[in-house]
Amino acid sequence: MTTGPRLSDILRLLEPDGAFAYAVAESPDREGVIAGANRTACSLLGYSPDEILSLSPADIVPDLNELAGTGPFETGDATVGHSLTTRNGDILPVEIRSHVLRIDDRELNIVSFRDNSRRSRSLLWEEQGQRCLRTLKRLSRAFDESEQALLEYVLRESLDMTGSSLGYIYFLNPGETEMTLKAWINDHSPKGVETTPPPHCGPREAGFWGAAMKQRSPVISNCCEATPGSPFSIDRHLCLPIIDNGRIVLIAGVANKKEDYTEADLAHLSLPIEGVWLIIQRKRMEAELVDAIKNAERASRAKSQFLANMSHELRTPLNGIMGMTQLLMGTEVNNEQKEYLTLSMEAAQHLSKVMTSLLDLTAIESGAVTITPVNFSLPDTLESIIKPLALQAAHKSLTLVHELHHEVPALINGDEKKLRQIIINLIYNAIKFTEEGEVALTVTRTATTSGLLGDMAELRFTVTDTGIGIPEDKLESIFERFVLGEDYLTKRYGGTGLGLSISRELANAMGGDISVRSTPGRGSTFTLTLPFLLRDAKGGSCTITDPTGGPSRPLNILVAEDEQVNALVTSGILKKRGHSVTVVGNGQHAIDALMRNPFDLVLMDVQMPVINGLEVTEIIRRGAAENVPRDIPIVGLTAYATDADRKLCLDAGMNFVVTKPFEAGELLASINRCTAA
Repeated sequence: MTTGPRLSDILRLLEPDGAFAYAVAESPDREGVIAGANRTACSLLGYSPDEILSLSPADIVPDLNELAGTGPFETGDATVGHSLTTRNGDILPVEIRSHVLRIDDRELNIVSFRDNSRRSRSLLWEEQGQRCLRTLKRLSRAFDESEQALLEYVLRESLDMTGSSLGYIYFLNPGETEMTLKAWINDHSPKGVETTPPPHCGPREAGFWGAAMKQRSPVISNCCEATPGSPFSIDRHLCLPIIDNGRIVLIAGVANKKEDYTEADLAHLSLPIEGVWLIIQRKRMEAELVDAIKNAERASRAKSQFLANMSHELRTPLNGIMGMTQLLMGTEVNNEQKEYLTLSMEAAQHLSKVMTSLLDLTAIESGAVTITPVNFSLPDTLESIIKPLALQAAHKSLTLVHELHHEVPALINGDEKKLRQIIINLIYNAIKFTEEGEVALTVTRTATTSGLLGDMAELRFTVTDTGIGIPEDKLESIFERFVLGEDYLTKRYGGTGLGLSISRELANAMGGDISVRSTPGRGSTFTLTLPFLLRDAKGGSCTITDPTGGPSRPLNILVAEDEQVNALVTSGILKKRGHSVTVVGNGQHAIDALMRNPFDLVLMDVQMPVINGLEVTEIIRRGAAENVPRDIPIVGLTAYATDADRKLCLDAGMNFVVTKPFEAGELLASINRCTAA
């Protein structure tokens, strides 16, 4: 890749003045060292190139601290009369000029000096060198300018610095087979006649425009032969290639200087051209990066939308399957039929868990995981987790126990939903991989700290089992995505390999972590540590309702659901509990039904034709539906399962949200909570 202007080139272009450089950050005393010096500096001061690099600036410039002051030593366009100390200790009267430049990621003081006796000979060189420095400085600040404006500016400066009247810049394609004219200046073109070199040409047809390309190195021609038929008269010509990663990316040239071109002219051309190429390259890289980010964001949105649609399309019929299965299980069936229905229900529940895991993984990958802290009772939450899992353990003749140590606070603030998800996964895995013995959950308090939001406690949730254990070489890999703790061809326990990965990601997002210890054949211990804010009973900030308690009377419920099977399932579950049910198939019909008849509660599907469930809820909450109470309880039913989808429903005004596919108990519990609240 092309590098920026080199220190040695900058010092060389200041010839015949003496020049040396030292780092701005270094103290200008004997502790700092000189970073570079040109030949004139070495000659005037009597040092060899190696000797001068071992000196500090103060060895050469007496009283440099007083001269430089407290900041970087810069004189601008002015010169400062001073004296230097030579190797022999002689005093050399000089005029000093100093600039600060950034070279190779270092801020350097470039100090040029001139023996007063040489003043008359170096006025022209001074102007050219200083102009080159100003050009480089402006380039370093011109990142927002267009590529074309940068090229034209650099070409004009190069013509003026070299005393040329004609200049050009060609870009080359990646294969170096075609040259494209990007910038062109001819100060001596006839009035009213605009002639340019070929806008596109190959290396063979380029003639002297491509001389540097053929040699792959700078070319100085001070005696050019006339080209037959050419509209340009070229007397002298200087051109150079810019090579990046082994290929020529551009050719720049100047022509028709009144005097012969020299190596100094080459430096005055190469430094600005290399500098502008670096800026152009960076601008292109950043533009590509912006495009890549936009494409990635579009792909991420498309992926999220696809998964949301697929979730809806899969969860909706799955809800019908699970619902119909539950309704059938509530009828008179023989033992064989009951066994088949139970197996069907278990398969549907497993499929639902797989879809949930995939959606969780997508949310984690896209950075869409949000932490939603609420006040809750830890004992009540754990009790609600343990009860259904204890039934699963009992089916395998296992004992599931849990213990909260006395120092564990009862009322805390944190993301109760994600804590529940992690604990359920850890206990579920423990039960799955344990054939005999017990599974135990122990909660302890490990630390208490004070913060801006109040006192915080770090709680440790330990899940221990007497199962098959995990080999030592797989203790970390089980937390990787899609990794199973057993061979996929001989696996006995199933699974997607996502549960532990998602659990650890969620724990990390909540400020905690999960670790594991295990002995093959004896069992495993998973430890979850999480911080929570403390909430004492005096604050009254934690309200717990009993989900098992129900309304004291039958309710008149409106079910807004466009899927016929799901409407039948939902109404069947409700009617079995003694509720009256009215079913409508779209949002407009839901509003019409609510305006005609009083209802105690609405079960509102989110995706419906005509008017969707979110819009219906917003209309009701605004009071825009006549005769409909603005505070009527609304439970959302949705097959969109992400936290963002749930938030949309709650923001629209729904009291609770139930995700499809749901079990009868989950739906009834949400109704009970809603009516109790």
